[in-house]
Amino acid sequence: MPIVGARGDAPRPARTVLIAVATALLLVVASSCASESDAGAGGGGGKASTTTAPSSSAVDDLLGPVDKAKGEPIKIGFVGDGQTAAFDNTSEFTAAQAAVDYWNEHKAGIAGRPVKLVTCPTGGDPAGATDCANKLIEDNVVGVALSQSSVTESVWEPIHQAGVPMMLLAANGTALLEDDQSTYNLNDGNGTLFTLPFSIAKEKKVKKIAFVVIDVPQAISTFEDVGPDLIKKAGLEYELVKVPVGTADMTPQMQQIAAGGAGLVHVIGNDAFCIAAFQGLEAVAYDGEVTSITSCITDATRKSAPASILDGMYVTALTAVGAADDPSYQLYDAIMRQYTDSKAINDPITMSAYTTVSSFLTSLTDLKGKTIDKDTVNTAIKTMDEQEMPGTAGMKFRCGAGESKRYASVCSTQTLQAQLDSEGNPKSYTVGESVGN
Repeated sequence: MPIVGARGDAPRPARTVLIAVATALLLVVASSCASESDAGAGGGGGKASTTTAPSSSAVDDLLGPVDKAKGEPIKIGFVGDGQTAAFDNTSEFTAAQAAVDYWNEHKAGIAGRPVKLVTCPTGGDPAGATDCANKLIEDNVVGVALSQSSVTESVWEPIHQAGVPMMLLAANGTALLEDDQSTYNLNDGNGTLFTLPFSIAKEKKVKKIAFVVIDVPQAISTFEDVGPDLIKKAGLEYELVKVPVGTADMTPQMQQIAAGGAGLVHVIGNDAFCIAAFQGLEAVAYDGEVTSITSCITDATRKSAPASILDGMYVTALTAVGAADDPSYQLYDAIMRQYTDSKAINDPITMSAYTTVSSFLTSLTDLKGKTIDKDTVNTAIKTMDEQEMPGTAGMKFRCGAGESKRYASVCSTQTLQAQLDSEGNPKSYTVGESVGN
């Protein structure tokens, strides 16, 4: 598995219980369910001091020659939660527009025509999600991209019923994952939850894993739907420890885990949840392996989590945020500097939106013809050649080709993970293969 050196901070698909974010996210769970972080759009993610701004000539070189789109615009929708009373993910919209601006100026848009991005914030509300979906359908968008949302399925259902192709970063939900008609999931949201702890357990000869999971329906149901079968096939024992949202002291739960003989603890939640779990593990002097997801690793985590727990920890990742030596990150950074004044470039929420929209546009590279509508776009995505997923340190994707034996909508069975140092910053990114496929 190739390793890409990285400087910066671990990704943080915030508010997603992901992606979904991951695991979402991933996120917990890779981008399908909201977490309870208090961090804003710039509160976690990359450490700006580690990434030096490129010169204007270097930016021009990265962007490449100008190749402007012309003619009648083609509408593509982008949905995110935006700003709510609990969190602010508005940087997603900035990154999505930057990706489109770059594509229109340097990639000749879609089939030579400019892309017009139609955006809609859900407010993290199911009703708002349905309203957004209906708005985009009425606007005759030819496709929809969604990076992460606490109400993903409420957006997806109307879009799916209307036959509009939809690309997501790493969502979950059985109907969404199994759809082979017009849904395209860049990552296997379930696989990202188990691949990392399984691989570390195998490497360290661990027999039992304790999964510490934030007790919200999306995270728990996803785990219970597929977890036992995958864990059994991996030949492992496990313990599922459900912890309520807002639990500040997890020492009792961690004591239970330590006494139960688990050789690895995999923590799934948002940063506040994970900080409490990591502190609890230190309090009981747990000496086994610890793994987690990217939404756990924010600036708040770096300030409050024990260095002894962070040092050497592996976390799942959705983008190579902060990987200053990686060409895919360098291009993202150049695009953001050219087309925005964003202060959240090195934030995983921002970069996840860029990756999702850029992947959607990449999947349409070979689209030609005068008629560009939801049907021709859907066909183009289904018949795309394998491409590199933007901003992911070399991950590959191909939609509509049965990449996953388990889930029809999944476009890639590869995974991205980072190993942290004692300050919670990644030492490297690694591309590997997801389990359960």
